[in-house]
Amino acid sequence: MLAKVCSAAVQGIEAYPIEVEVNVGWGETNIAIVGLPDVAVKESRDRVSTAMTNSAFHFPMGRTTINLAPADVRKEGPSFDLPIAIGWLAASEQMESSVLDNYVLVGELALTGAVRPVKGVLPIALRAKLDGRKGVIVPKDNAPEAAVVAGLDVIPIQNLREAVGFLEGEVAITPLKVDLAKLFDYAGDDLVDMADVRGQESVKRALEIGAAGGHNMLLLSILSPSANHT
Repeated sequence: MLAKVCSAAVQGIEAYPIEVEVNVGWGETNIAIVGLPDVAVKESRDRVSTAMTNSAFHFPMGRTTINLAPADVRKEGPSFDLPIAIGWLAASEQMESSVLDNYVLVGELALTGAVRPVKGVLPIALRAKLDGRKGVIVPKDNAPEAAVVAGLDVIPIQNLREAVGFLEGEVAITPLKVDLAKLFDYAGDDLVDMADVRGQESVKRALEIGAAGGHNMLLLSILSPSANHT
């Protein structure tokens, strides 16, 4: 059986959608991950299979093929563990698959089945909203970051069993909401003033323009042995 799960990856400061396809078929038991995965992604088959059995699911027998599309973009990091596990369970008919298209899933799995935080959740949440998804299912520690995006259900989870229960409607999880006004209303004395920065007039000018217009900005620095970067 074939199952598809929505996920995403980050390139630079923006996220792009990744479709995790899992097919479990007849044949000698084997697991293949394709779609330009890096070492961390290839190692996910061992983390995911162990997390599944330790979460009281059975390991699917037969030939399993996991495709991360699009296949021409390199996939990096452990954030695909959770969507791979959910797709694997759906493809082996251990859970319902009809609701998988509503959510974007990211998260690293521990061998116990616990879900660990990952990087880049904010741009992933922004991408999920842009693509018209109902919400994102993310590690509990990442949920406040994703909840900054308005109009998106942010579902914080702590383990694989909880994620499956939520998707099947057996576990009720209230979407996390944050008070943006309170979050950004900070007037501490430890803030650095632009007047404290010596030189770098062009950089400060660019920061002023970005702040005034609400533009995104990425600062890059070329490291050298003689330079002191703080």
